Amino acid sequence: MLYSGLPAIVLASFAVCATALSDLDGSVWANLDSKQSKRSFQYQSRNRPVKRASGWSPPSDLATPLTEVWDHVVSTYDGGADGNINWGWHQVMANEGKLNICVRWDSNQTVTEAERAKIATVYNTQYQKWFKWVYGYNGFPYSKVDVNIVGWAVSDKSLLEGSTTGYDVYTDLDADGIPMCNIGCSRDAHLDSDYSACEGGADHHFDQSLWLTEGLDGGYGYSWGQQVGREYFMNNIDSENIHILLHEMGHTFGLDDFYDWTPTGVTSFIMLAGASMEITDFDGWMYRNWWYYLSEKNGWSSSSVVSASESATTSEAAATTAEAVAEDVEEAASTLKATSAAFSVTEAATTFQAVTTSEAAATVSPVAPDVTPFLPTPNRNSTPVATPSSTPSALPESGSAGRWEACGGGSSYKGATKCASGLKCVKHNDYYHQCL
Repeated sequence: MLYSGLPAIVLASFAVCATALSDLDGSVWANLDSKQSKRSFQYQSRNRPVKRASGWSPPSDLATPLTEVWDHVVSTYDGGADGNINWGWHQVMANEGKLNICVRWDSNQTVTEAERAKIATVYNTQYQKWFKWVYGYNGFPYSKVDVNIVGWAVSDKSLLEGSTTGYDVYTDLDADGIPMCNIGCSRDAHLDSDYSACEGGADHHFDQSLWLTEGLDGGYGYSWGQQVGREYFMNNIDSENIHILLHEMGHTFGLDDFYDWTPTGVTSFIMLAGASMEITDFDGWMYRNWWYYLSEKNGWSSSSVVSASESATTSEAAATTAEAVAEDVEEAASTLKATSAAFSVTEAATTFQAVTTSEAAATVSPVAPDVTPFLPTPNRNSTPVATPSSTPSALPESGSAGRWEACGGGSSYKGATKCASGLKCVKHNDYYHQCL
């Protein structure tokens, strides 16, 4: 569920009356429950995005629905594609190829040191399934986006078993008693990069939160991060695709929901909730469309940005290439074994190394003739999204919402409709009003 109306950061849990058409409704995802698969070393068919490509040249069968999706974004998002200045794209670029994450452990269950390490690893693995679509694409300046969990928010520190070295631990609670990460360290609340209120300074800031909530069947996603069920995440931690999380990660980078319409000719993709267990080619090209537009508009391509990754040593670059080759070798070996082919792993390595080293020449040509890039002209008359003040307000009076909290939005909204003294309820769109 992409709520452009959710607060920049989540200071409180939201009183939301979920409809049958929302990410929060467990029935939306139910038809995929039996399809959840665990990771294995057997060959799995995977999307292999064309690398080292540039420009806008999606496959011909996807060109029309992609145009429809982008037109829908421009016409329905508040401020169009430029209304939010803190999508995941902005965060990656501001951090020079890194994302810092704070976990909100909305549960009274303990979590071991080993489980925390695995959560960090798996969360990164899921994000890489999206990032691989822009590695090497249209000047994306990083060969790897580092995703780091830097903090944990818990109701009681005793819930964190074992060593907590390397994490900031927060035990503050929001107005509803939910563990919250330090607002002084939140990028969403400090787009001016002033982290003077963050103990440890800018190095300890977080860009997104991963909110793991006890008993939640569905999920939320927006530029502040993702919220999914604690049980769902932990029960599927060994799965190849944690599909609800992948869907919500798409929202963090601007991708929309499709509850009220579907693009022409596509019926199974991760952003159509409950329709796919994995990121499809259509999802990948929607993701690329956002990078294409924002990079062209903001001058973010590698030709105009000094990339920390690209300035790495030649040996590091070689290691990245070797890793990609090794991945192909492993996949080839699994495939050959599964089909009882008479090739050795050595032969597979030779074959795939040849394919990999010649990949640029073999695949850089567009799959289909070039189509007009989706570069809508920004609406210079649109009202910019308000930037929150860097100083939190005092605790709100009873029945009113504090700074950055929701104060209205749609017929299903059941929360506070008045703001604390000195704040104004600002309407961002029909589904979200916020105290600023």
